[in-house]
Amino acid sequence: MKSAQSIYDGLSTERNQWLDRGRRSASLTIPYLIPRANTPIQENVDSFDLPWNGIGQRGVNNLSAKLLMQILPPTEAFFRFTLDPIEMEKQEAQMLQSGASPEEIASIKSETDLSLNKLELSILRSIETSNDRVMVHEALMHLIVAGNVLLHIAEDGLRLYPLNRYVLLRDPTGEPLLAVVCETMAIDQLPASIRSELAKDKDEYHGLVGGEANPLPDVGQDADTVDIYTCIKWHDSGVEWFQEINNSEIEGTRGTSDKSTSPWLPLRMSSYQASSYGPGYIESACIADLQTAEALSQAVSECALVSAQTKHLVRPSGVTNAKQLADAPNGAYLPGNADDVFTIRTDKGSDINVAFTALQRIEQRLAAAFMLSEIRDAERVTAEEVRIQTNQIEMSLGSVYAILTSEFQAPYIRRRLALYMKQGGMQKLPEGLVQPMVSVGLAGVGRGNDLEKTARFINILQQSIGPEGMAKYLDEVELIKRLSSAMGISPLGLVKSEQQVAAEMQQAQQQAMQQQLAANPQGLASAAQTVQEMNTPSEEPNG
Repeated sequence: MKSAQSIYDGLSTERNQWLDRGRRSASLTIPYLIPRANTPIQENVDSFDLPWNGIGQRGVNNLSAKLLMQILPPTEAFFRFTLDPIEMEKQEAQMLQSGASPEEIASIKSETDLSLNKLELSILRSIETSNDRVMVHEALMHLIVAGNVLLHIAEDGLRLYPLNRYVLLRDPTGEPLLAVVCETMAIDQLPASIRSELAKDKDEYHGLVGGEANPLPDVGQDADTVDIYTCIKWHDSGVEWFQEINNSEIEGTRGTSDKSTSPWLPLRMSSYQASSYGPGYIESACIADLQTAEALSQAVSECALVSAQTKHLVRPSGVTNAKQLADAPNGAYLPGNADDVFTIRTDKGSDINVAFTALQRIEQRLAAAFMLSEIRDAERVTAEEVRIQTNQIEMSLGSVYAILTSEFQAPYIRRRLALYMKQGGMQKLPEGLVQPMVSVGLAGVGRGNDLEKTARFINILQQSIGPEGMAKYLDEVELIKRLSSAMGISPLGLVKSEQQVAAEMQQAQQQAMQQQLAANPQGLASAAQTVQEMNTPSEEPNG
């Protein structure tokens, strides 16, 4: 059986090719995201050349922030737990066979929905108090630039591994099969049990003698380091992982998990069937424009710097003294001839304008790719125009939302639910009964399309048949339901139910009748007499 280190070395060749492609994208956006070394190092002290154009940096930060607000919104629940309809039918059939009435089953379903709502709030509260959003934002930056990242969701928080710290192998359908993570750590940061095992190898670690650890230097003072390899394997029955040092498994590090609640999430920005990795958003959407913008920005900047300089030439055979002219204060009088002094001119203004115009066009395309708000420069720009432009940009990221929903959001929610139950937050749910449903990202884009179509339908209908026709043919209750669903707003407690509206109408009619009778006392007396006569039984004549 191969060791984790040998597997890592064997899969590094393909991974390094994707690292080089990621570095090309990082050099045009945020260079420090991907270190120069292919192997992990404890502290990255690399120096990087800064790009000439800052639209790449601004675009990556803006796009990662927008994606974070879409997949992990802080102001709303981005998921909801639903009951599987097939499993619910089985449960209802069993309850009916056991003698439960339909009313009891309906009451149980209502209580279950309320419990699921409380569970959603508990999961959201655990996410809000964790470091997940910080790490997910960094992971999104890696996905945009490098295209690949590995997340580990543990009980103590979420951890990120960039592309230079792991290798990955997928099957032809894109499902992960094998991954190996390499971490470099100082020996004095390891647990005492692991250090005692390393102490047995006296030849490799000079600070460990006789099987007992001598005092080791602090981190930062040339401390010895060691590579720790974590091997993760996916199979049909679940996921298992363990750690190795010096080709030997570390005791107590082996763990297992169900495939649906795996703590290891290998993410990619784009699906690429021919490889275990995928290209980043930069490479697949705007690498050509970024390279052109970089070259044009450098040319325009250097030309502007040269044009901004002011230098003079003095005729060698003239009567003007160059040193006296340079040292003279402002407003001084000097002997000389004006024809002896010449100011250097580049006369490259028209050439700079050509490059600057081309750069502006490319920056507009990059702004659209990075979802930077570029509103049309005009005197009258309506809010509807801005909204339509924003929706078009949102829909252009549909493929990004699709892969993030399937490979991150749904597994992330299932893992968070499993950790919540493991920590004693609630009893374990029946397997397959409760399923998380993502309500943001791609689903949010779909709701936006439904809302736009509904609004257009109402507008056309109002123009065609008028308000009276709409009141005659349109069901207001159903319209409110569809609008609230399209906008992602729960109507419970906000919109009155049909029973509540009917009760209020009946109460209003009774109040109107009482006011009318109070204004007409004779009518009130007549109505009271009529009621009394109706309640008094009539006497039958004796036959």
